Amino acid sequence: MTIKDVDVDGNCGFRAITCLMGLTEAEWGQVKRDLLQELHTHIDHYTHLYGSHDRIEELTYILSYFEPNPRYHYWMTMPDMGHLIASCYNVILYHLSAQQCLTFPLYDQCQYHKFNSVFMLLGHPVPPIAANWCKFHHSCAAGWGTAYSRRIEHFKVVHSGLAT
Repeated sequence: MTIKDVDVDGNCGFRAITCLMGLTEAEWGQVKRDLLQELHTHIDHYTHLYGSHDRIEELTYILSYFEPNPRYHYWMTMPDMGHLIASCYNVILYHLSAQQCLTFPLYDQCQYHKFNSVFMLLGHPVPPIAANWCKFHHSCAAGWGTAYSRRIEHFKVVHSGLAT
């Protein structure tokens, strides 16, 4: 396992995503632009997912701020950004923190026609799937949770004191 510490400047969440996508930390602004485009390209889906147009405006406000050392209200927030990241970059995102652990599958797995490789140890526990994904995913992605149900239950046992 490789751990990459990124600069702590208020844009660290976006910096972390740049590293995962093979970019440099300095390209954190590109991640914000990509997520902003994802949000507005699929605005009807995200309005439904987040429950209001007000939340779309709040996320637009966060993603449109490109200054260094932003205050807290411009930071990357989970779980909202997790949905955007997974769909924008065609990845399954695991969010692991002391407060909450979640899995963000792709919203619409039907639109992707490529295979991805994920190398995990046999029986690796998987954090629970984000609740909004369970409610609002595309119908062709419905079997995703079932395929990983044992690993999700294993995660809940191993991390019983953690919010999921």
